[in-house]
Amino acid sequence: MTDKPSRIMKRRLNLWINLVIIALVGYIIFCIFKVSVTESKKWQELANSQQLKSTVVPASRGTIYDANDQVLAQSATVYTVYCDPQMLWDDYLDKKDERIEELQKLIAEENDADKRAEYQGKLDKAKSTDDTFDDLVEFLASTLEVDTAKIKDYCTDKGSRYVIIKKNVEKTTADKIEDYLSEEGLDGIRCDPSTKRFYPQNELASNVIGHLSYDGDGIYGLEAYYDDYLSGVDGRVVTATARNGTEIPYRYKQSYDAQDGDSLKLNIDVNIQYHLEKALKKAYDENKPNERACGIIMNPNTGEVYAMATTYSYDPNNPAEITSAEAAEELEKLDPDSQEYSDLQLNAWSTQWKNKAISELYFPGSVFKVITGSSALEEKAISLEDTFSCHTSITVADRNFNCWATYDHGSQNLAAAMLNSCNPAFVQIGQRLGAEGFFKYFKAYGFTELTGIDLPGEASSIYMPLSRMGSVELASSSFGQTNKVTPIQMITAYSACINGGYLVTPQIVDKIVDSNGNVVKDFETVVKRQVISEETSAAMREILEGVVNGQQGSNCYIQGYRIGGKSGTSQKIDVDSTGNTYVASYCAFAPADDPEIIMLVMVDDPTGEKYYGSQVAAPICVEVLSEVLPYMGFFPEYTEEELEKLQVSVPNVEFSTVESAVKTLEDLGLEVKVQGDGASVVKQVPTAVSVERGSSVVLYTEEDYTEDTVVVPNLQGLTKEQAKNTLEAYGLNLSPQGSAAYEDGALATDDQDYAVGANVPMGTAIKVTFEQSTVGSQ
Repeated sequence: MTDKPSRIMKRRLNLWINLVIIALVGYIIFCIFKVSVTESKKWQELANSQQLKSTVVPASRGTIYDANDQVLAQSATVYTVYCDPQMLWDDYLDKKDERIEELQKLIAEENDADKRAEYQGKLDKAKSTDDTFDDLVEFLASTLEVDTAKIKDYCTDKGSRYVIIKKNVEKTTADKIEDYLSEEGLDGIRCDPSTKRFYPQNELASNVIGHLSYDGDGIYGLEAYYDDYLSGVDGRVVTATARNGTEIPYRYKQSYDAQDGDSLKLNIDVNIQYHLEKALKKAYDENKPNERACGIIMNPNTGEVYAMATTYSYDPNNPAEITSAEAAEELEKLDPDSQEYSDLQLNAWSTQWKNKAISELYFPGSVFKVITGSSALEEKAISLEDTFSCHTSITVADRNFNCWATYDHGSQNLAAAMLNSCNPAFVQIGQRLGAEGFFKYFKAYGFTELTGIDLPGEASSIYMPLSRMGSVELASSSFGQTNKVTPIQMITAYSACINGGYLVTPQIVDKIVDSNGNVVKDFETVVKRQVISEETSAAMREILEGVVNGQQGSNCYIQGYRIGGKSGTSQKIDVDSTGNTYVASYCAFAPADDPEIIMLVMVDDPTGEKYYGSQVAAPICVEVLSEVLPYMGFFPEYTEEELEKLQVSVPNVEFSTVESAVKTLEDLGLEVKVQGDGASVVKQVPTAVSVERGSSVVLYTEEDYTEDTVVVPNLQGLTKEQAKNTLEAYGLNLSPQGSAAYEDGALATDDQDYAVGANVPMGTAIKVTFEQSTVGSQ
């Protein structure tokens, strides 16, 4: 007999079942409440992420202009061509039958014969899906210049919704693709707008401007430093999507406009920048420095940087191209997949992108004597009348410091010591100033801090702290051979020395403006402090002008201009203990009595026969300032002595009457040789060149003239007078070049515009560069 459950057991079972049901219903209610109330925002966002599609509308990056509103960097609209294979095949190519039926219906209903013919053509093409696809592939391959096989692979990847075919496509090409797709009734190939950065001046000022990363972010130069201003704010287009991922019509779309980036207006002047880069390139080619060369030109009173260059540089339109011939040659020999190749490539990129003027350190050498001298004067440790002895060397503690010259400079005051660039004299000046006084002004001139220039990557100096500065360290520091500084620190300190004593912050950017031209930020001159008095500064200007005028051939002497300057030649003792590795530099300013422009150039480790700053760096300043000073509105004013030496610019008198031409030329102090019996001049030799007074000009007066030619003689090693007499004997003229041309003892170099042995027309002016046979200073 089977026992039946009792009533109590049934009630107990029902109770447990009811409890489970109640608990389950309670849990469901709790979950519903949690999802709909307490976590509603979370689930709404998840739903929106599936139902809404957000497309970024990139902002246009701000433009970079020079001081004359010349464009240095600018963004332009380009397009990314991509394929949506699912859309291309599912909605179009795989629906061949539906398209055929639709076209047949259109043909049947159309009365216009031309339209029927058009639809019939599309029908014939639609009947062959393969032909339609092949035509599309061929069209894209030829239009975008992409391999046909790659296009086919991109368009058949049916598991993807976004396959990039090509980036940075021009608008005309994108329009051509859109027209083709419209005519063929196809979809699944899209052209999305984006922006590309262009640098129309190519490598000009590239180390200052910098460039962008692959993602469009500034990573070097101004592009990096002002990236937040330049980049702007991207916009967005938010659209609703259906279950299959397609966009729902326009009424579900919401747009947020992009905010274009602000633009930069620089103090950099492309004309001044061009002259600086051209001269640096010439010096680089002539001296082959192992560690490149750099230059800075600025306003010493305001800190406005007019030009800044490093040679060699790069083209920011193609920053990955290796511009060092040596590095490129080495890379050719290596396996591209090797670690050695990768390391060399990264090092080459780092070097060519780096702005040497702010990111690399050097021993300033004798240029630093300007700082030591002005500090001692200001501190009244010395006077302008105090004298210092030379004897070719001086011993401090157990260290012997030699003068660069092998002869005794004798007793000399500060002005003479600066002119002679005498190391022993400046050791004595440093001793009178003392370690504490030296470091006080070293710090005041800004050498222990960054200048604050608005560029990334400014390096900090390496200097001897006061706590470790003994007598030996003070002695070597006094003539610029212990502390390593950046070129921007040196020119900023030098500016303070000659501008009245005020240390200013160098500034690349003048102002920032928005896309409507409104000024967002205007940069004013920032004066950090006054380092020396107006009186000391005036004395230093006079001393440095005396340096240039006292030894014209080894300084930045330019006829008709008042220029001050100082050369420097330092030994790279931290990389070469032999002392045979040098840095050549020069710093010049003009006008000497009221400076408006200052220029510093540095050639790091020249490998030719010349290595002194007076030989390597000073000619760069001469070449650049000869072009830049007239451009800035400073015109020569000649002394009587300079007028006697002044060259004559030969005017063009072609097509003038012989009588008028002869008078014009003779009034300028030129001799005239007339060839032929014609009434007017049909050709002259020379023209558009500067020659000395008394030079001859040949005038041809008949159309069928026979031009006499002569052979250019070898002039190397001759004095100016000897070179002039030699050329006159050949029927040629001399056009002397170089600041040493009018100094006693200057000799002709092999630098002349016509090669020895070349045949040239009689009367041709031969440009010959002269330099001192012995170095006048470091």
